Amino acid sequence: MTSERYFGRACKTCRRRGRGCDRRMPSCNTCQTSGQTCEGYQLQWPGLASRGQLVGKTIPVAETKRRRTRRAQRSTIPSPPSPTFPESPPSPANNNNDQFEVQGERFEDLLDPIQLFADSADLGTPSDLLWSNDIPLINNACDDIVESQLDPEPQSSSQNPEHFVGSLGLNYILGPSLDILGIPAELRFIMQYHICEVIPKLCVDNLSVQNPYREYILPLANEVPSLLYACAALAACHYNVRLSTNQFEREFFRFKGKAMKRLQEDLYSRTRAKHPGTLATILMLCLCDICHGGVSDFQSHFQGAKRLIELRQERTISSFVEQYLAWLDVMAAASHSRPTVFSSQEINTLLGESQDRWGFDAIPCPSSQFQIVCEIVTLYKNQLDPDTPSIETLSQVLDIKQRLLQQQPHCAKGQNWLHMTEAYRFAIILYLLRLFSCDIDEFELDWLVGSVLYHARATPPASGWSDQLLWPLFHAGLELKDARRQEWVRERARCMQSSGGFGNVQSALVLLEGAWKGHRPVKYIDLMLGGGNAAVLLI
Repeated sequence: MTSERYFGRACKTCRRRGRGCDRRMPSCNTCQTSGQTCEGYQLQWPGLASRGQLVGKTIPVAETKRRRTRRAQRSTIPSPPSPTFPESPPSPANNNNDQFEVQGERFEDLLDPIQLFADSADLGTPSDLLWSNDIPLINNACDDIVESQLDPEPQSSSQNPEHFVGSLGLNYILGPSLDILGIPAELRFIMQYHICEVIPKLCVDNLSVQNPYREYILPLANEVPSLLYACAALAACHYNVRLSTNQFEREFFRFKGKAMKRLQEDLYSRTRAKHPGTLATILMLCLCDICHGGVSDFQSHFQGAKRLIELRQERTISSFVEQYLAWLDVMAAASHSRPTVFSSQEINTLLGESQDRWGFDAIPCPSSQFQIVCEIVTLYKNQLDPDTPSIETLSQVLDIKQRLLQQQPHCAKGQNWLHMTEAYRFAIILYLLRLFSCDIDEFELDWLVGSVLYHARATPPASGWSDQLLWPLFHAGLELKDARRQEWVRERARCMQSSGGFGNVQSALVLLEGAWKGHRPVKYIDLMLGGGNAAVLLI
C-alpha cells in the first residue's frame, strides 16, 4: 500500500477561497469534500524572482522536477540526496549518503535541495554582563528542552567535497545578503524557509520591494549569531502555526534558547551590545513570542531594548527597529495595566522629523493614529482612579474622539492601505470609548463595529493587509451579538492564521469565544490578560 504524499502549501483553490487545505496530492481532500474542483499546486518564485519582471509568476511542480532532473544529469559531480524534515532529529550523516526517512511532508517539491555544512563554533564564555536584569536568563524549563531532552546535533559532514556541490544554487535562492558557508548546518533548511515564506509576511505588503527584514536584518544575521538563531526560531514557529503541526516545536525552543544564550553573551561586551544586530535580536525574539501565541511578559524585552537604544545613541536604518519596538511596547501596554516603557517624548524622538509616516511601511497603523493610541494609553495610566474617570479626563476623551473622526483618510498608497487604516481608525475610537467606560448608544456602537467589519471585508483575504487587522477585528468582535457575523470573524481568523502564520490569532479567537459566551472581565483593560504578568499581544 503506497503512503499518501502531501505538498508544502495549500492548493490554488483553497488559497483563493481562504479555506484550510490538507495539501494531499494530487488533489486535496478539502476540495473533494466541499464539491470544488481542485486546481492543483503551484510554486511562487522565491528570492529575486519575487519582484521585477517575474513578480507574481508561478511555475508548475512537475516542471520544477524535470528542470531539477536535467540539471542533475548535466552535472559531472554526483549530488547528495535532498534533505527532508523528519518528525525527530536525524541521525548523524555518514559517508554513504543514505537518505533520511520522511515521517511528514517532503519539502523537495517546495524548496530546492540544500547542502549541509559544519556548524559554527560556540562563542566563548563571557566574564561580566553589561546588565543582567533586562534580558532574563533561560529558565529551567527551557534549559531542559534545549539541553537534556534534545538529541545531540548532527556531526559535521563538510569534510566530504561532494557536500559543497550546489552551493551556487543555494546562493541564488538565499540571495547575496546571506553568507552560505557561515550558516550552521542545523539552520540551513529552516533559514531558506525564513527567507521564502516568513520575511514577506512580516511586511504589510507581502510583495513590497522595500522589505527591511530582507535588506537590513538578514545581512546582520551574518555577523550576530544570536540574531541568526532568533530568525531560525521564528521560522520554525511560523511553520508550525501556518501548517497546524508540531513538527518543529522542539527546534523552536532549541533555536530560541540558543538565541537567548548568545544574546546574554553579547551583553557582556559593550562593543557587542552596541552592535545593531543585538537590538534586532530583541525584536525578533518579541516576534517569536507573538508567533507562538502572543502570551508573554514583554516587559523585560522592552526594558532591555530601551537600555540598548540609550547605549547606542545611533539609530538603525530609518529607525525601523526602534520604531517597531516602541510600537510593540505601546500596543502591549494598551491591553495591560502596566505603563509603557518608552515615554511619549522618546516615541516622538524615534519617529524623527517625518511625523506623518514610519521609516518603512511595515507597521499597519499610521504614525498619526499611533500617536493618538500613545495619548490614550498615557491618559488612562495617569488617572488616579481608572474606574471612575474625572470630568476633565472625559473631556479629553471626547476631544481625542473628535480628532480621530476628523482625520483625513490615507488614500495616497492605494485602496488596500485605505481600508486597513480606516479599520484601525474606527477600532481605536471603539477602544477609547470602552476603555473609559463612556456611554455609547446602540446606533453609534453598531456604526463603529460595522465600519470596522466593512473595511476588514474590503481587504483581500490571505493578504498582508488582511493579516494585519487582528487588533481591530478583536475589539469589534467583542461587541458582536449576531451569530452570522461571529461566524465570519471565525472564518477570517482561521484564514489569517493559515496565511500570516502567527499563533496570536488563535489566542484572540479563544478570547472572543469566551466573551461571546459571557465570560468577560469587568474591566476592559483586562480582556487580554494571559495570567500573571503576561498579556496577549494581538497585532
